[in-house]
Amino acid sequence: MLHHERRTELDILPNRGSGSLPAAGLRGVSDVDADAMRQLGMTLNQFALFVAVAKFSNVTKASAELRVSQPSVSQQLRQLELSYGAKLYRRVSKGIEITEAGQLFLRKIIPILVQVAKLGNGHKSLPTKTRAPEILTVGGIFSASAVLLPSLLARLQQRYPKAALEFRTGTSEHLERLVRNSAVDMAVTDREAPSEELFSDLLRREKVVAFVLPGHSLARRKIVRLADLIAEPLIIRGGKGISGRTESALKRLRDQGMEVNIGMRCDGPAAIKAAVRQKMGVGIAFEDSVRAEIDSGEFKILQVRGLDLEAKSFIVYPKKRPLSPLAQEFLELLRDARTKRRKFDSAPPDKRWSIRMRVDPLVESRMAV
Repeated sequence: MLHHERRTELDILPNRGSGSLPAAGLRGVSDVDADAMRQLGMTLNQFALFVAVAKFSNVTKASAELRVSQPSVSQQLRQLELSYGAKLYRRVSKGIEITEAGQLFLRKIIPILVQVAKLGNGHKSLPTKTRAPEILTVGGIFSASAVLLPSLLARLQQRYPKAALEFRTGTSEHLERLVRNSAVDMAVTDREAPSEELFSDLLRREKVVAFVLPGHSLARRKIVRLADLIAEPLIIRGGKGISGRTESALKRLRDQGMEVNIGMRCDGPAAIKAAVRQKMGVGIAFEDSVRAEIDSGEFKILQVRGLDLEAKSFIVYPKKRPLSPLAQEFLELLRDARTKRRKFDSAPPDKRWSIRMRVDPLVESRMAV
């Protein structure tokens, strides 16, 4: 974030003498609307106050850092909202939460404050890394949010320790909407974005696994038959308003005459894992979302003969809005991760999910029951 010496308020504009420069020969000066300048209610001090509040998510901490009274900060923020014409933040139990309009506003004002800071330094060149934007907001589906995105954000933070990184998790539909609305710079989703406003770069193949507690009867088997798996209560992602890919894939099994026992539908992997811990059935989730529990021995992945369930993930980012240097660098980190794991099969591009079944006579007999 921006740091300046402060006494009673932020003085980020350089002092001017009493004289003025002639406008003749200065490109763009004649384009400045004097009436508009007089009507402009927002100030650079208000911008800096809002950045500080966003940094700490707390008015008290922001006022302490800026050495400005808390009532003055609150008053300046109210005036800023009135001038801008949008609700920029809301008060919550733990402090301040920046709204989506506020996130967009931050992206607009930070470059302004950076340019003002450069004016204070004259012609001195800033170090390369300090030129990077201060805020990067990344979104991801549950599987990408478990391992991939946190590890890449940690690498980015090592390069830019002062950068403010924000991370959101949600469904593909929700994340795509955030990217379109400029609330998120880019996101990793499990589908190609239907919107023509967004790019969808293929990232990698995501494996979906069946997992149980080590004490489960199926955990003792080296190979589990497909018929034995679907006879167990399956805990999957799905439900009202959720387009669960796993449920869509299992529906294909039902369409082929197999009886699938859905024990419970959940809104995400955390609920699926909680249900498995309560011995409610066999969990079905992205492998990355249960990797930590598998490595610790809490869960065991089942090797199911005849079932190979996968999905492809995509990097989604805007077409018309250029990425900031920091966002561009994170995009390159994602592409590097894609290169290291790019082992896609020969399925058509629109077949993001596949089920390869090798049905033996015993399975066929179970299907007929």
